Amino acid sequence: MMTFEDSRSALGGLHPQWRIASVSKYIPYPSVTHAGGQYVGQHLGALADFAAIELFAPDTPLNRAAMPQFDVSASSELMRGVGPGATGRFKTLFDVESAWAGSAVAWPYRRLFQTDRAPWSALGASDLIEFHWSEMIALAPDVRRRLPDAVLVGIAHDVITQRWERAADAAANPLVRGAYSLAARRSRVQESRSFRDLDVLLVFSEKDAALASALAPETRVEVVHPGLGPTMPVKRDVDAASPVVLFTGALNRPDNERGILWFLDRIWPFISTDFPSARLVIAGANAQTGLIRAVSRAPRASLTGFVESLDPWYAQAAVFVAPLLTGAGVKFKTIDAMLRGVPVVSTTVGAEGIDASGLFASVTDDPREFAAAVVTELREPDRGRAAAAQRWADGVYGERAFRDRLRTLYGELLSGR
Repeated sequence: MMTFEDSRSALGGLHPQWRIASVSKYIPYPSVTHAGGQYVGQHLGALADFAAIELFAPDTPLNRAAMPQFDVSASSELMRGVGPGATGRFKTLFDVESAWAGSAVAWPYRRLFQTDRAPWSALGASDLIEFHWSEMIALAPDVRRRLPDAVLVGIAHDVITQRWERAADAAANPLVRGAYSLAARRSRVQESRSFRDLDVLLVFSEKDAALASALAPETRVEVVHPGLGPTMPVKRDVDAASPVVLFTGALNRPDNERGILWFLDRIWPFISTDFPSARLVIAGANAQTGLIRAVSRAPRASLTGFVESLDPWYAQAAVFVAPLLTGAGVKFKTIDAMLRGVPVVSTTVGAEGIDASGLFASVTDDPREFAAAVVTELREPDRGRAAAAQRWADGVYGERAFRDRLRTLYGELLSGR
């Protein structure tokens, strides 16, 4: 990690005692299972090289459990909400309320920022205030009213309006489709309003930059590719006799569950027939009952459950699959596979935002073509293409490129104070 003096020199004299307040949905910790939480940890670690960080997150059971594991060089504080649900109770009810509010953070925490009980003293003493996820960016208008001269930065992990629109398109049930369509309309209003109160909005891809600019044309939008990849070099260890086809993800997320169920139903049977020795490994926590049953019925398929690190599974994987049909934003799992030299077969959603189509083993939404591409890679792996994809991903999404980009951008914003 760079020292304060190193950072000061790299940023043209940026003072090492700048203060940044970071408002996040989640407290990150080393073994967090979702990509967004992993990003927040990396993001805060990069900022801590040159600024004092104070992290604020809702007081929920999940965040209370994460607090003892929070190991970034930053202080942290849980924000108790107002009224019912102040400490994360009635989660399901408030999740529905959050969607109705346009994908804003739940009402007890929105209400908090309309009172004097919000952490105004710490926020007002900060040189820059950032918000992670669109749900927390929804607090920006209240912060802007209270602190009109503050530098406000939003980090949109994805554009939620698009996520709801895709869920509506994929829904077979008319009532479900109508509910998702309504959520998309309300989210469009909310994201447009909250993005407008930011000085800068950070997104992870050019695709999301275009979506965000359409929602808030007057707001400055900057692309910052996430810093991904293994913390240590991972040696590939593929078993050619019984090769692993790998999928990773938090399995309680509907986009992940929907995608892997589609893969099990529409694609894996073709692969099992054409390459009977192949094994499917689904690495991730919190699989729901329907997925557990589907895996139990599928030949040579298995669930790992929670794992401390995905590196050993990436090392064994002959092919990585990203069969996602819904969701929004860059899929970190796809980049992670590339960074580890694993060939990737993906749907268009799984590959979106990644400007390297020629470096995928295949990008297709046709089940038979998807299966054929996996089998081709199992039989005749294109190591040259995988190596080229790894080099490209490291140059764009590697840790060094990420830290340099973030330091330069935040250095500009803070030096203007």
